[in-house]
Amino acid sequence: MHSLRSFGTSCWVAVVALALPLAQSHAQECVKSDGLNVCAIGKAQLKPLDETSVLLSNLGERGTDGAAISLGQATDWTAAYETSPMSDTQQTTFTAVSDGAPISTTTSVRKGDARDISATFTSSGADSTYTLQAYRQGELQAEVRGIPSGQLAARAMPIPGGNSPSCRPYYQTVPDCYSACAQQQYNSCLYCETRCPRPIGFHNVSNEVLAGACRWVVRDTVRPVILSDGNTVEADELVMTEEVRGTGSYPYVSFEKILFQASGGTARIGDQTVGVSK
Repeated sequence: MHSLRSFGTSCWVAVVALALPLAQSHAQECVKSDGLNVCAIGKAQLKPLDETSVLLSNLGERGTDGAAISLGQATDWTAAYETSPMSDTQQTTFTAVSDGAPISTTTSVRKGDARDISATFTSSGADSTYTLQAYRQGELQAEVRGIPSGQLAARAMPIPGGNSPSCRPYYQTVPDCYSACAQQQYNSCLYCETRCPRPIGFHNVSNEVLAGACRWVVRDTVRPVILSDGNTVEADELVMTEEVRGTGSYPYVSFEKILFQASGGTARIGDQTVGVSK
């Protein structure tokens, strides 16, 4: 097992930089999807695929192009998405916005079949930390506390050769899944009968202990995951929760926008759910 401490790089500056697309997006094209207003960021081009999903194209290699999704005053948001990169390396970033300013991000950097996953939180300033919890089919496998904001939480590794995934990708039809399974020569294709849950979610925690904390949930098929403390577990869900300190922190109780940005190729996002504050 390898420690990921040396792999992590700070993403704190990225939170400030991501405020810029908000001002740029007003002149870009907008479409309706899932009843939500989705506007292009940077040079991205949007095309509705159906009533619940949007295709993003013309994504540059810098990872600054994408879409801004207006939610109203939300406390919970989930979505399905997929990317079609032009190379073996791709960065995907989701950013939550409150009162016009970015408050939290999660970044996934894909290199081949492995992905480095991190999160950034702002309530305690540059000293913000977060907790990572790894789940497998709803059961907690491991927990790591005190991860510095912006530092790497986990590296999701490829599924071991020959082993089949635990569920089919959200946008993939059952026949397409069976076809892909045959091409990959997996030991079983029964996973095609189980659709994966929405792979991304952002939430405001409302319980008494973590009131105002932000939380990202990243889901995938079951695979080996190297955590930031060097341990390896099998997981299909990573939960990254802000550690709110109370005094000196600035908790957020809602957010109004999600930014979705990716580098290179095309991407699609849809099947969104929104929990609205009362």
